[in-house]
Amino acid sequence: MSVIPTEEECLRILIEEGADSNVIEHCCAVKEVAKRIGECCGANIELVIAGALLHDIGRTRTHGVDHVIEGMKIAMKRNLPTDIVRIIQRHLGAGLTEKEAELLGFPPGIYMPETLEEKIVTHADNLVDDKGVRTVWDASADFERRGLLDAAKRMRLMHEELSRLCGKDIDELLFPLRKRMKLSGLCSEYTSPQGMNP
Repeated sequence: MSVIPTEEECLRILIEEGADSNVIEHCCAVKEVAKRIGECCGANIELVIAGALLHDIGRTRTHGVDHVIEGMKIAMKRNLPTDIVRIIQRHLGAGLTEKEAELLGFPPGIYMPETLEEKIVTHADNLVDDKGVRTVWDASADFERRGLLDAAKRMRLMHEELSRLCGKDIDELLFPLRKRMKLSGLCSEYTSPQGMNP
């Protein structure tokens, strides 16, 4: 598949790969956040949506940090566009330096988000947790509690960069989603109990 898959195709891929409802719901929440940021920043929305929906496809194989590597393998096996493979490859934390990737045992490669769409999906993923959408300060404080000081700093810098591009602080932009995250489009169907087995 050399074209960017639609939202429906992405959801089907997740289901075909065996994603559980928690993974699908998380990916859908990241999609909502990423789409809002992407629209504000003038990003390629089709790529942002597909990348957000598929960023954690490797969690169908493992929930460890190596879900990035497994996700890349799945995406390449499915012949997904290189732009999506790179979003999957570069979404972990606030990106990984070469040394951090090496310490995790990752194969040589670039694990730091470079394009606007990669940064948007990475940042959206950091802002979505089990309770919903959090501020950059809550997300970076969580990283700091886990000893990920450099990653927390990179996250805040990415937030500032995206806020500048957007012309509005991302936390302010996402405020309506913090009140109540409501999944839209096909995600609302696929995450309902009857929609999980289409």
